[in-house]
Amino acid sequence: MNNASDTLIPVGKIVAPHGVRGDLRILPDTDWPEHFKKLRHIRLGGKDYRLLSVRPHKNIYILHLEGVDDRNAAETLIGARAEVPRSEMPARDEGRYYDFQIAGLTAFDEADAKVGVITEIIHTGANDVYVIRPDAGKDILLPAIPDCVLAVDPAAGRMTVRLQEWED
Repeated sequence: MNNASDTLIPVGKIVAPHGVRGDLRILPDTDWPEHFKKLRHIRLGGKDYRLLSVRPHKNIYILHLEGVDDRNAAETLIGARAEVPRSEMPARDEGRYYDFQIAGLTAFDEADAKVGVITEIIHTGANDVYVIRPDAGKDILLPAIPDCVLAVDPAAGRMTVRLQEWED
């Protein structure tokens, strides 16, 4: 891996071995699973591995790692979280962000009043939904659509939002 101090980003979880040669099934926890094909290294359970091959298989990916050469070795990694350094994440298109760039931002309304902190991103079929935790009261669910998300500035740790007004 590039830099030992580089922040690690979770990208999936090992769910099962695949076959008898040490291949692993990884369930992606990312909106860019095709990036697995570009990775050279991955961290599983705190240990770095060199990726020898990656291929898609239904809704998962099959990984083959250096040093994991049989089913017994693969079984020891079941349940391990897969992580990659932030520096290896590909740049996103303008206006597109990774979950790790959104979670933790402080949301402010159009009058610059603090709404709360984004604690979770819910991926739905139509659009993402941001869970905003205010200092007091119930969580706010905000659709991640242009009418509601007015500006995102990860470098400043903030997002400007327009809250929905629901009619009774």
